[in-house]
Formats: sequence, structure tokens, C-alpha cells
Amino acid sequence: MSKAFQEELQIGLTLTLGGQAFTIPGGQVKHLAVHLRSHGFTASVTFWTSLEKKDAPLFKAFSKPDLVEVKVSIAAVDPSLDTPPAPIVLQGLARSRRILAETHGTTKTDQRVFRRYTLEFADPAQVLWRQHRPVELHTDMSMAEILDLHKASLQINQDWALLRQKQAMLCLAVGADAPEVSFYDFILWYVDANNGVFSYDSQRNQYLLADSKPSGEAASLSSLRVRSVRAELPPPIRHATRVLNAVAEGPTTTDIPQPQAASAISRDVLLRTPVTDEAEQRQKLEKARLQVRQRQLQVTFKKFPAVDIFPGALLRLDALWPVGLTGGDEEQRVLELDLELFAEREGKHDEQLAPTANYQVLLSTRLEPADEPVVTLPPYRVPRYPIHVEGLVHAPGGEPDDRRYLITEDEKTSVHSFHMTVPLWNKTVSVPAEPIHFPGHFFFPPYKNTRVKVALYFERAELIRFIDWKPGVRSPQDGQGDQILLGLNKLSQTGITHDFQDDKPVWRIHRTSQGDTQVVRMGEGHLFIQVKESPSSAAPTPTYDVTPQVDAAKGDLTAAVGGAIGQTSAAYQGAMGAVRAKIKAAQAEAKAALGGARKEVGAKVAAAKANIQGATAKMAQGVGQLSGAAAEAKAALEKLR
Repeated sequence: MSKAFQEELQIGLTLTLGGQAFTIPGGQVKHLAVHLRSHGFTASVTFWTSLEKKDAPLFKAFSKPDLVEVKVSIAAVDPSLDTPPAPIVLQGLARSRRILAETHGTTKTDQRVFRRYTLEFADPAQVLWRQHRPVELHTDMSMAEILDLHKASLQINQDWALLRQKQAMLCLAVGADAPEVSFYDFILWYVDANNGVFSYDSQRNQYLLADSKPSGEAASLSSLRVRSVRAELPPPIRHATRVLNAVAEGPTTTDIPQPQAASAISRDVLLRTPVTDEAEQRQKLEKARLQVRQRQLQVTFKKFPAVDIFPGALLRLDALWPVGLTGGDEEQRVLELDLELFAEREGKHDEQLAPTANYQVLLSTRLEPADEPVVTLPPYRVPRYPIHVEGLVHAPGGEPDDRRYLITEDEKTSVHSFHMTVPLWNKTVSVPAEPIHFPGHFFFPPYKNTRVKVALYFERAELIRFIDWKPGVRSPQDGQGDQILLGLNKLSQTGITHDFQDDKPVWRIHRTSQGDTQVVRMGEGHLFIQVKESPSSAAPTPTYDVTPQVDAAKGDLTAAVGGAIGQTSAAYQGAMGAVRAKIKAAQAEAKAALGGARKEVGAKVAAAKANIQGATAKMAQGVGQLSGAAAEAKAALEKLR
């Protein structure tokens, strides 16, 4: 249990309700608890107000269901510091609120009361995004654009090349039918799945989505204000990783070792993709994710520190710390901050309108090495995929009832696709052109405008099954028949039918091409063959619809451009990763060289001091000898006189 220390603090508290701001003097704040993490915070504050009436503006505004914006700043009053650190600032939204009133005076007509207000609040993303559950389908968009659509009033810095990559399809599946999964969970899942960084700058009230943690200058943390330091060793992971690609034509298993893994213990990732680049990208991602967390330092304070200690700040232990202390030769990043304040004068009459007050303070931080690659995220629920929607087969050209189909091929990957339009969002997605539920020796591609059930994953879609029959395919109920209808439309098609007439099976083939018809009919005891051409049916003017080819070319071009953009972005990310690695290596080398130089300079300074001390001693000895000789000479002169 941490021991509290006494500190004079200046607390600024501002509440904004319905567009109206209320400033509360710091002395009226009686309790404040803050749990500030690298990804956000939760907090509560309690304060008294003096002798409010029933129509007091704060009381009236507080009683309404308007959104409450809370801003708190905490600063120590320390005259010994020439340049005090920046105040700890929290800007959040209220999640709950309470009022306790105590009357003042003895008369019933007295309407003035002391009111005790309590607010529980958190950073804006937790409050807003945890209640946000969109179900949406987007095509040809980037995650950056989706974040812009859903950021509400949040400030988000997007320093991540992955967010700017255009994706053929992105589906948000965090609706009410997936209980307890929110947009906040979705963002954390996305960041974790792609080995990114999600952090919150409480001073700026700004979020950061990036591929690596930000850097900066480290401030010197004095040991004189620290009560205790405890090193904590997170449990190491004991598994390696294997990436398995289950495609039948070229299955692969790629082992990704991890030095601390136990023998034969692995966490497998299963893929099914014919695209080699996709498998290789996943292998790189899993290798980057397989990191062992380094040790951490839990620091408890006995006085407010003289440097910034909010999460994200960089610290360096100064020269007053013991030699050989764990982490003493490394830069540290603040990971967490826990702060709780109790006013020494808790009465409702005390410190009214005072800007400062004395508090009993509990303050501690958790530090991690500045080069720690592992990102700390709060617990989250994984979004549920896939979701199922209805779609219509997309095949441009011809008449609405024509039974056309369209298959496009990606020139880069040679992957073939059907296209499905989802009317709910009026978006068209690609699905693999596969036999679906038929064996491979059947070729029955889905026709234009056929109703289908489509499974939407985050970045891909699949055709699940067909929902309805095309017009003219379904046989009458009384014939108990089966029918296959092939061809473009009712004027150009071939029907194969088997039904029962007078309880006898009848099989027939009926081919139609404008006025030209052929019929083959087999019944009980007879075979009927007819070839007929109607002279009244004029031959149609030959036409050729190139729309399907144009759309196929568009699809190929879109896929090629998307692939090129993805490849370029991947190359950019790889190059940036290499550059960052070189920068970090150079920084580490420079730090090592600086440390060596410091030791060498220290040794030389110590040697110089020793030499100076020796010379001083010799000089003192010489001065003593000279003084003795002078005394002897003086005595000799006295004798001569």
C-alpha cells in the first residue's frame, strides 16, 4: 500500500454543459482519482458548491441530460522550481453524475443549500465509441477515410501508412446483433491485429494511430522525490508461431521461432490463399507481432516530481540514483499514472473560492524501456465475422431479365471473381469465382440479378448460397417436375424438363432461338422430335454488346491499380521500417558511445583530480620546507646581529 504525502496543489476544474462553461475553484475539489494509461483514462471528481439556490445555473444545467465535458488540470505549488513541469491535464466526457444536497439554516423558507457534485468521466473515445455500433459496407476506401466518418468530435493523428491504403472492400460488423462489441473494440482489434500503436495524449486530448511509438527528448528524473522503485518482470510468452497456407495446389507451413518458446509449443495462423504475396505479408506481420515484453519499473513518489510524468513522456534517471540500478542506464517511457487526491479540509465550508488547497496525495507511475516494441492495449472484444446479407449478382449489359454472367480475372494474381451488388448499401463486392456447391465438372455461374446470400468478412466476401429461382425455371406444383433452364432469355434458351403427366414420367428438351425451335420429347411408348421455324419471325439485326467486356476490363484495371497501390504501400512500409530500424540502431550506438565517452571522461577527470591533489600536496610540502628554511635563515640573521 502506497503512503500518502502532503502537497499544496492548484486544481483547475471546468465543466461545459449545453454549451455553457462553469469554472469551479480548486479549493472546492475534495477528491480526485485518476487512472491514466497510454491509451486513455478513467477518473472521478467530487466538489462542493456554496449556498446555491434552486435556480442556480450549474444545478439546472447539471440536472439536464446534456453531454458534460470535463477538463481538469493538476499542478503542484512548488516555489523551489524555477521551471515547473506542465500541469497534468485531463479532458473527457462524463459517464455518470450524482448530486448530494445539504440545507443551510433552520427556516423552511431558506432555499440555499450546499451541493456535493460527483462526476465519473473518461477520455472521449471510451465514452462515445463504446456506444457506437455501426454495420456498414465500404468499397474502394481506406481505413483513414472510415475513421474520418466515425471520429465524431475526436482528434486523431493518423501516422500509419496502412491506414491510407485503399481497400477493395471494408466491412464494419459491430452492430447490436453482436452483443457488447463496439466501435472502440473494433479499433483496438484492428490495431492489435496489424501490430500498430493506439495511444492517447492527455495534454492535447489527441489520439495517435501509428506503426511505431513516438520518440522525443528524455527529462531527468530525480531520486529525491521518489519513495520506492520496484522492478516487475512480465511473464514471457512460451510459444512460437506457424503460418499455414491451406491452398491445395501449393500448401506451405512457415515456422517463426521465438527464443523463449518451449519445445513444440506454437500458435498457428491458418490461411487459404493462392496469392503468394498475401501469405508472405502475413508471415512478416506475425513475425513482427511475436515480441517478448521487457521488464517494467513501478515508481512511487513522496513528492510531486519536477518533470512531466504523464503517459508518453520520456524519463532518464539522474546521477543521484544508485549505480547499477535496474533501468538506470536506459531511457524510460511513462506507461501508466495513478493519482488520488484527498483534501485535508473536507468540510463543505472549507476552502470555498480558494484557488489552491492542501491534499494528501497518492502518486505512482509505471515505466517501460523507451525502445519497448510491445504495445499495451486495454482488453477488447473481437468483432464477429462474417455477417450475412442479401445480394444481387452483378453482370452488366443486356436487358434486366437476361441471364448473363460476368467473371473477371486479376492480371497480377490470376484470381477469378464474380461480382455481387449489396442493395442495402448499393455497393458491389467481389467473391471468388468457385463452383460453390457443385462439383468441379459442373459449370453453372450465377446469372445477373439472381438473389444470393453473401457472407461479408472485414476485407473479403464469399457467396454462400442462392435464395430464389430465376423467372420461368420453377415447374408447376401439380407436375412434380424438375427443370434446368439454360441460355440468355426466354427468346434464346434451352430448357431440360422432367415431370409427370398422368402419373407417367416425361422428359423433354426445348430449344428456342427467336422463331427457330427444336423439341425432343420422350413419354410413355413414344419419342417425339420436332424442328420448326416460324416464317413470321424476322431475323433480328445482329448486335454485339461489349458492356460485359468493358466492365471486365474495368474490374481488371481496378484490381491491378489496387494491387499496385498495395504493393507500393507495402514497399513504403518496409522501407520505413528499415529506416526506423537503422535510426534506432544508430541511436543505440550513439547512446553506447556517449555512455563510454562519459565513463572515459569521468576516469580522466578522476585521474586529473588525483594529479591535482598530488601536486597540491607536494606544493604544500614545498611551502612547508621553504617556510622552515626561511625561519632558519631568520634565526641565523638574528645571531649575527
